[in-house]
Amino acid sequence: MRRDGDLLLSHLAGAKQSALLCAPFIKSAVIKRVLSAIHPDVRVEIVTRWYAEEVAAGVSDLAVFDLAASRPGVTLRLLDNLHAKLYGADDLLLAGSANLTATALGWCENPNLELLVPVRADDEAVLRCRAALGAARLATIEERDSIQSAVDLLDQRPLPEAKTVDDLLAGPWLPKLAAPERLFAAYLPSARERLTYSAIEAADHDLKALAIEPHLSEAAFRTKVAERFSTMPAVRAILDAAQNDLSDAVAADLITTLVEASDMGPAVRWQIVREWLTYFLRDKYEIAPQSFVTRLRPGAGRD
Repeated sequence: MRRDGDLLLSHLAGAKQSALLCAPFIKSAVIKRVLSAIHPDVRVEIVTRWYAEEVAAGVSDLAVFDLAASRPGVTLRLLDNLHAKLYGADDLLLAGSANLTATALGWCENPNLELLVPVRADDEAVLRCRAALGAARLATIEERDSIQSAVDLLDQRPLPEAKTVDDLLAGPWLPKLAAPERLFAAYLPSARERLTYSAIEAADHDLKALAIEPHLSEAAFRTKVAERFSTMPAVRAILDAAQNDLSDAVAADLITTLVEASDMGPAVRWQIVREWLTYFLRDKYEIAPQSFVTRLRPGAGRD
């Protein structure tokens, strides 16, 4: 089943001139992923709301201000009574219930049940909504700092919407798909039917953690996976160990210190990591003949 987040990324990737991101709750890791799907030449208007209680509860991030300010052509506006969720790619619109959070878009465990559907740009309700958005004020650094000061005075427990893609990416992730050559097939909607259910489940776990944007060619996909894979915290520790000869036994022991125990066991998890190393990072890492240790290829430097 396709996640609402995947639908949204595909929708926004089609924008040629302008994009609209309108949601009361926006998490910084999610908006960063969403913006990466939009062509850098496309003008982006973000409309949201800031309440100290909501920021303190973790359902919105003030860091969205800095992300918007760092990308040319992005405008961030605030509307206090905003409740609508509307996403535009030129004249094509999606509306529904999903905020720009991992929980709403299906980029976490146990996501919300949400709805995003196409709506007509000339629909009367849509026209009223877009006219009301015209009253949104520009977000300023002064207002951001004022909200942050109010947040600092609050003791608010996080709400379910507070779960973010950052939770997934910062955690001790290791790949689950035992055959990394099948990851691209799982990435392509048209090719997924050729995979088993267990392969799709494992691949989706890995694609979600790596946050790969849609519509990449196979070559670009492999490059992006290699880049994201090699920067994941647990993988990074393994790569550091592989600077010297890394035996299977030592690698399995290392994995027990990096990630929580799972039903696969550290030896199996290491075998999967080793397959990923020699598939996506084959230009840098190899399994040495005779000794079968995993090591940095002679002459290959670390980034």
